Amino acid sequence: MDKLTIAKILLQKDCLRVRPKSPFTYASGLKGPMYCDNRKILAHVEERSQIIDAFIKLIKKLNLEFDSLCGLATAGIPFAALIAERLNKPFIYVRSKPKAHGQRNQVEGYYRPNEKTLLIEDLVNQGKSLEEAVVGIREAGLNAIACLSIVDYKMINAKKRLEELSLSLYSLTDFQNIIESAESLKLIQSDEKATIIAWQQSPEFWS
Repeated sequence: MDKLTIAKILLQKDCLRVRPKSPFTYASGLKGPMYCDNRKILAHVEERSQIIDAFIKLIKKLNLEFDSLCGLATAGIPFAALIAERLNKPFIYVRSKPKAHGQRNQVEGYYRPNEKTLLIEDLVNQGKSLEEAVVGIREAGLNAIACLSIVDYKMINAKKRLEELSLSLYSLTDFQNIIESAESLKLIQSDEKATIIAWQQSPEFWS
């Protein structure tokens, strides 16, 4: 299944919304014409299976070797668990920051030092949550070999963070394919495409 098909599935199941004339407000305070909630796909059995199939196909294509699957809290957790079940691999997850009580863990689950773990995320926007997760993973003594995400907005800030972390990111679909799919499904008009691209190139200025 190619990136364009994945994008169409997410758009048709309302996991992705593209709304340039009535922008969304993100947790960062910035505004943007696109919103992603891939947790909605979990309710659609056939499409959920297709997403997991796509993840596994990508893992095999990249020939990735790892000891465990690690879901990024919270949206990456169910996908990592489903992949781990299919591949018969251990599953762990990482919080955005350590708990404030108990053992104050940031990484939850059983693991051993120096193990290789493959990170699973649902969306990479600016890359901040991914950066926090990788720091936590490394402080726990684990080796993050790469990150797979369902969606990558291909933002400049995320690219810089990934370079600083020396971490490779691979996605099932991305910004360009989302825009092409939205246009083909007539969810956006041709004149709105330029507005969305302007946001992707400079979200701070766009806001």
